[in-house]
Amino acid sequence: MPSTSRLMPRAVAPAASRCLLALIAALPAAAFAQSSTPAVSTLAALSGSQTYAAPVRGPDGALYGVTSTINIVTGGLVYRLAVDGSKIETLYQMKVEDGYSPFGGLLLASDGKLYGTTSLGAANQAGTTGTVFRLAPDGTGFTVLYRFQSTTTSNSIGGPVNTDGANPEAELVEGSDGYLYGVARTGGPNGNGTVFKLGKDGTGFTVLHAFGATTSEATVTPPTNADGIGPLGALVQAPDGYLYGTTSRGGTTGYGTIFRIRFDGSDFGLVRNFPVLTQATSSDPLINADGAVPLAGLTDGQDGRLYGVASAGGSNGLGTVYAYDPVGGVFTVLHDFDGNAGAQPSGELLLGQDGKLYGTTATGGTNDKGNATLFGTIFSIARDGTGFTSIHSFQGSDGASPGGRLLQLDATTFVGITQSGGRCSQGTVYQLSLTGATTKGVTNCGRKNNNGGGGVAPALLLVLLAAGLARRATAR
Repeated sequence: MPSTSRLMPRAVAPAASRCLLALIAALPAAAFAQSSTPAVSTLAALSGSQTYAAPVRGPDGALYGVTSTINIVTGGLVYRLAVDGSKIETLYQMKVEDGYSPFGGLLLASDGKLYGTTSLGAANQAGTTGTVFRLAPDGTGFTVLYRFQSTTTSNSIGGPVNTDGANPEAELVEGSDGYLYGVARTGGPNGNGTVFKLGKDGTGFTVLHAFGATTSEATVTPPTNADGIGPLGALVQAPDGYLYGTTSRGGTTGYGTIFRIRFDGSDFGLVRNFPVLTQATSSDPLINADGAVPLAGLTDGQDGRLYGVASAGGSNGLGTVYAYDPVGGVFTVLHDFDGNAGAQPSGELLLGQDGKLYGTTATGGTNDKGNATLFGTIFSIARDGTGFTSIHSFQGSDGASPGGRLLQLDATTFVGITQSGGRCSQGTVYQLSLTGATTKGVTNCGRKNNNGGGGVAPALLLVLLAAGLARRATAR
C-alpha cells in the first residue's frame, strides 16, 4: 500500500515577503468566446509558496488567505488580495516562533479577527507540532493563542504521541457558543489525532476527544481502530447541535469514518464507517458502495442533511459525493466520479446561493490524459443528486489540482485555489464566473526560489490505499 500526502502535494517554500505571490494576467478572452460558457481567470499566481485552502472574504471585501512551506524560517504567510486581482500584499510573514506551514485556511470570526493554524512549529523548536494564531485584517496584532506540545515518541504506525494533538491542518470553525473548534491530524495520547476547543482569547484549551489506539496494522488494509485516524477536514455544527467531522482512515474498516461530538466533548459517537474496498482482479479499481478515505469535512445543506465527498472508492474507485441525514441516520451516495468529469475530490463542498452544491476534484477532467499531470475539475450537483455538471476542467496554464472549499462572491462568481500549475507552476488563486466574465491582473512571477529554497518537501504520510490514489512524488 502506497504512502501519500493529503490527496495532492503540499509543498515548497515561500517567496520573499512582498514578492511571494505574484499577479498574472487572465487567460486569453478567446478561450471563453461564449459569454454563457463559464470562465476561469487567474487572480494570483503563486511563486515559491503554495496554498491549500481558498481565501475568505474580509470586512473590506478583499480576499484573505495563507500560503505554506515547510521552511522553518519563512514557513508561510498571511496575504490580502484585491477581489479583482489588482493588488496583493503580505499581511504577515511567519517566523519560527509563530509556527509554520499553515495548511488550513483562515476563519473570519464574529469578532472581526482572522484565526488559523500552523501544522508545524512552536517557539524556537523546529519540527514540533503546530500552533493556533490570531491576526487582525489590517495585519496587526499577530498572536499565537496556543502551542501544541512537542512529541518525543510515536505510536505503532508512526503517529507522534503527546497529550493535546499535533499537526492541525483543517480550518477552524466558530461554534454557536463563541469558542473555536478544530482537529489535529496526529498526536494525542494514542497518536491518531484529537478534537479540540479554544477560546478566542487563547484560554480554555480543551481536548474534547482523542482518537483511539490502533488495533490492527494489516499489510493489505489500512490500520484500524475503534473511532478513526487522521482527521483532515473541518468540523461543522449541525442543526441538532452536534459537531460533525470525518477521519481520513481508521475506524473498524480502516477506510475512514464520520463522527459526531457535543461542544463539551460528551456523547462522542461514530455515525459511519466507510466500507472495505474490494477488487475483482489485480488490474481492476478498488471499489465499494459508499466511497472511502474522506479527506474533507462535511457541509450543512440547510435541508436537514450534511453533505461530503470521499476521495476513493465508489463504483468506479474514484470517489463519491454523499449525503447524511443526522435525524434518520440515512447515508446516501449522490454521485460516483468517473474520471472524465473529475476524480478524487479532496475539499469541502460549498452550498451555493442557488441551492446547489459546488466542489472540486483534485484529478480527472477532460484535460487529464494520464499520470504525468493531474489537472482536476470544478463541479456542481443538486442536493437530491440530480444535475451533476462538470463546470470546468483545468488545463495546467490556468492551474491544476484544485483543493479546498470554494468561496462564493455573488450569484455567479466564485473564488478558489489550485495547488499547482498556473503561470508560476506553484498554484493559483482563481475566479470562476458562470457567465463567462473574466478579470486581469499583473503578469509578474518574480524570482524563482527567492526565499525558502523553493524545493520539494517530504510528504506527511497518509496510508490511503492503492486504488489509484497514488499522487505525484512532489508531496509537501
